[in-house]
Amino acid sequence: MVLSAKVLWPLFPLLLLVVVVCLTWAFVHVVRRSSGATAVWLQGAALAGYLLAAAAAVASERGAMSAHVHRPFSLLTQLAIALALFHMWGKDRSLATLNVVAWGAILADTALHYVLTR
Repeated sequence: MVLSAKVLWPLFPLLLLVVVVCLTWAFVHVVRRSSGATAVWLQGAALAGYLLAAAAAVASERGAMSAHVHRPFSLLTQLAIALALFHMWGKDRSLATLNVVAWGAILADTALHYVLTR
């Protein structure tokens, strides 16, 4: 298999969908279970940060802005996910799983970008 953008392009929307579904599910989970204000704010920040990163990435693909604009939003999202994992570790396994899957998909997206640009 040739590692080209033409072949691997469908993975980007799939990874975006995985992250959005996991972070949305995690946000709904902490709100419905009344996990506390800190958990709600961390999950909300992760979801909002990723939605901003996704919007900036889509806009950069269309040439509306620089391709580097989405990176700070992605880093803030990863920071919020890491803090949410630290905050809820050992308390809620399903929430930890959702955050780990979302973070893994973000890192897979980053790795895929790296592989395709080298």
